Amino acid sequence: MSEQDTETQFKQLFTERVKAARESQGLTQGQVAKALGIPQDRYKQYEGRSYLPPHFYERFCIVCRADLVWLMTGQGQKPPKAIQLVDEPEPIARPKRRRSQKAA
Repeated sequence: MSEQDTETQFKQLFTERVKAARESQGLTQGQVAKALGIPQDRYKQYEGRSYLPPHFYERFCIVCRADLVWLMTGQGQKPPKAIQLVDEPEPIARPKRRRSQKAA
């Protein structure tokens, strides 16, 4: 296998892990992009034809609950599935304020 093939394979597997980490948390590309402080269309490239730049690794791993070693190598612990939150209870209605009547 040539060096070019090895690099191409690494890039493909890396971008697949980036996408898998995001999807494991039930996040959209837009949500991750917002967390990284970049436009959604730029983030979309990081799941396709471009590498996620190294300065985003730490924040990406926090947002997607991914292990950096797994992200880089595929070895180690995969991101856990998203926590399913229980529906929030209906807010308690506050009593409406009565308008004070002015003394005549």
